[in-house]
Amino acid sequence: MVADLTARLDQALGRITELEARLTQSSRNSSKPPSSDGLAKPAPKSLRKKTGRGPGRPAGQPGTTLEQVANPDVVVRHLPDVCGGCGNGLAGGVEVAVARRQVFDVPVPTVVVTEHQIVTVACGCGHHTSGAAPAEATAPVAYGPRLAGIGVYLLHGQFLSIGRTADALRDLFGLPVAAATVSCWVKRTALGIIEKVLPVIADRIAAAPVACFDETGIRTNGRLAWLHSASTSTDVLLSVHPKRGTAAMDAAKVLPRFTGVAVHDAWAPYDTYTHATHALCNAHVLRELVYVTDTATGHLADLAEQAIDALRQLNQLVDAVHGRPDPAAIDEQQHLLRSAVVLGAQATATRDGKLQRKHHALFTRLRDRRDDYLRFVTHPGVPFDNNAAEQTIRMPKLRIKVSGSMRTLTGAENFAAIRSYTATAIRHGHNMLDALIQAATGNPWIPTTS
Repeated sequence: MVADLTARLDQALGRITELEARLTQSSRNSSKPPSSDGLAKPAPKSLRKKTGRGPGRPAGQPGTTLEQVANPDVVVRHLPDVCGGCGNGLAGGVEVAVARRQVFDVPVPTVVVTEHQIVTVACGCGHHTSGAAPAEATAPVAYGPRLAGIGVYLLHGQFLSIGRTADALRDLFGLPVAAATVSCWVKRTALGIIEKVLPVIADRIAAAPVACFDETGIRTNGRLAWLHSASTSTDVLLSVHPKRGTAAMDAAKVLPRFTGVAVHDAWAPYDTYTHATHALCNAHVLRELVYVTDTATGHLADLAEQAIDALRQLNQLVDAVHGRPDPAAIDEQQHLLRSAVVLGAQATATRDGKLQRKHHALFTRLRDRRDDYLRFVTHPGVPFDNNAAEQTIRMPKLRIKVSGSMRTLTGAENFAAIRSYTATAIRHGHNMLDALIQAATGNPWIPTTS
């Protein structure tokens, strides 16, 4: 009986340790999103070392300042009527100085109604021929592409709801715009983007030397779907699929033909694309190592801390010299990292309990995929982390927070297409609103294929 109780006690203590470790998981030390932290959010703690730079814009980075223009649109002169000293009139006074103060504002929004008269002319032969209407004049009354572009901009650019978008257009322009009309604008705009722009973006990313990939859950029609992201410094491709794995990645038509360096987290389906060279995200593994320091003690926690410091130092060494690090310093930090993960794998080799199995899996992954984690050291242009890909899905996640979910998978696909288009246009230096207005005409902006 004593032996049985002792065994049950050991099992219970292991379970308690595992549950306590699970309670310590947060967005700081795992891949859990910050929204899951609840009201007791942990204090923010950066995984980067302090650089000594103060807050604000970094030195040398261009700022944003409103400056006077040489030729203002309207000039209003303000002359004094009487002298501030003696009180006499200044009708014959001499102008000695002018102080310029410019106010930047927008005029009152005004809707311009253009009537297109389709004239029919009778020929001497008896045949009647009518003139051609422009593309935007599709009915006796129709909204123009600029208004449609503004509607799509408010909805999917600034994340108003459909109802609030219709209300904003009514308040701004005094037009009776229905929510269903906004939905039609979105569908029409997305259709042109899907047909003409997305294939070009996919081709550009597939041919890039380095690309970042990520995925996140998205609620559509009450069910969980997945938003997949493929991006470079100039192009963004977002796609929605019911699946998370290779079926969705194949449907996006980038990874199956990608031969460059694919930066991603350790989600296994990415590794099935063997034509690509893989680089794993170090921000993810740093959070996992922080979890070890939070849940382990003694030698194992020290090894995790050593690995964290080595990765941070490697990142700083590469950043400090713009991809040409000092070989001796790099070798030293790589040795510290390698010894930490090898000893960590040995220390957890017994894999006693679920928590130790998790720690062992982390150290063995760091050991076996060392080259993939250190790709940023050996390949110029490969980033330390996958933050660029996570940033591309940050705005779509905000859309879901505003709306709760997308009502249909088609609506989610249209949203992903529009966000791909606007994010790519912005990275090419184009104004988002102008790009959407152009897309609303049926002839969206298209990046060059070279």
